[in-house]
Amino acid sequence: MRIHITDAGAITMLEPANFRGLDILIDPQPEDRLTRQIARIGRREGDGHIRIAPGVLRFLSPLAGDPGWDAGFDAMIAHAVRAGWVDDAGAVRAHVTWSDPPAAIDPDDFRRTLRRLAAGVCAVTTGTPANPAGLVASSVVSISAEPPLIGVFVNGASSALPMILQNGLFAANVLGCRHSDIVRDFMTQPQGSRRFGDADWQAGALDLPVLASALAVMECRIVTTETLGTHRLLVGRIVQTATREYQPMVHFNGVTRRLEGEAA
Repeated sequence: MRIHITDAGAITMLEPANFRGLDILIDPQPEDRLTRQIARIGRREGDGHIRIAPGVLRFLSPLAGDPGWDAGFDAMIAHAVRAGWVDDAGAVRAHVTWSDPPAAIDPDDFRRTLRRLAAGVCAVTTGTPANPAGLVASSVVSISAEPPLIGVFVNGASSALPMILQNGLFAANVLGCRHSDIVRDFMTQPQGSRRFGDADWQAGALDLPVLASALAVMECRIVTTETLGTHRLLVGRIVQTATREYQPMVHFNGVTRRLEGEAA
């Protein structure tokens, strides 16, 4: 069983059904970030070990709840107790292993490559029509139809992120070719009514500001979040939708474009 503390900010369990040992694989990363990561799951014990509670291991395991896995896990913890690897608080000692530095990709190369990925454009909004906040995103993705989930990646420095997290709600408004003014205002104006201008915003089912003329509106309650690199993934469960038909807006090669031509 191995816990992986990644340099992207995620903590995952590898080999969850391997009960012959327990270690923690750590990607090289700044010390302050690593300290925060370790504090999420346990505590350091010297330079080579981390103490971690069995309940945290259960939480991280994708197999927890399966009778066979539970039996194997309980046997592993019992063996650790007999071996003296469990302290008085019940935390298990895990050995630290350092991974090799991952291959480095220049950030400019990353941006240049990803600009070739065409994507729809959304105004992600939160708050209320009287006190709105929002951002423009081309990172809204479909996750699941049952239950209905979408995800949006928001830069950790976004001025809209604190209000989104505080409210626990957001609406993804899919923009069309007629909404270039909204993109301009969202990119240049401060948060609040000036950013939303005089477009056809109205109160949605969750009292969020939603765009009446959007190609689609998905009003969501946040079910989980995860910090990954410079961005925060927000996973929302859709509680209300609306759709309309006209030309969409597409983000490609660093600019927004009109989608033209017949379907392939």
